[in-house]
Amino acid sequence: MPCLGFNIPAFKYCPAAQVMARIKDKAKKFICDACYACKGFYMFANVKQSLQDKATFVTKSLHQDNGQSFVDEISKQITKKYFDKQGNKKVLKNVDTNLFRVHDSGDLFSPKYIEAWIKICQNFPSIRFWFPTREWVRDSQLPSLKKLASLKNVCLKPSALYVDEPAPKIDGLDSGTAVYSSKEKAEQDGHFVCPATYVKDENGKILATCAAHNCKLCFIKGCKKDIAYLAH
Repeated sequence: MPCLGFNIPAFKYCPAAQVMARIKDKAKKFICDACYACKGFYMFANVKQSLQDKATFVTKSLHQDNGQSFVDEISKQITKKYFDKQGNKKVLKNVDTNLFRVHDSGDLFSPKYIEAWIKICQNFPSIRFWFPTREWVRDSQLPSLKKLASLKNVCLKPSALYVDEPAPKIDGLDSGTAVYSSKEKAEQDGHFVCPATYVKDENGKILATCAAHNCKLCFIKGCKKDIAYLAH
């Protein structure tokens, strides 16, 4: 990722994934069954503890003050990392201070939590926030999701449920994302295929970063092109 972000534990704080895990079509490959945030680096004890500490802080704040202390703390951290003392954007070597990603692990688990992120995004109109989510499957979440997506600096992308399934199109949200088993299938369904999931260097190693391809498509508000990632 070319920017900083905020994460909480996967699945435990992904209500939609929990719902779908119980009623999923077993004839298809449910994307969340192979979640990258439930393996590898994310399984290190220190990483798991850090993610849980963040989630504990969030849920405590939501319970005690409707999320205001969470809003204040994240806003403080973003200001510290992205802006100088005069309020000007910092120019950092490996971090794009115009972008912020929310949840490469976890999801927008409740209306109160979504409302907190609305306030945070409103505090930083010059920063583009990207939210991938599967919470669109829960009807009770849609009003809050649409409110968040209505902000000019928010790109809220609904994620597909099954491998080789086209990106969902949800009224009021941005263009979606999908996971495909091959580049050819994804392109046949009209998707832009994320270069960080297939383009290789001269040694045959996948250039698995957005920066390597100077790509920021996931953050672009109003982009009509659905995006596909090739299965890990």
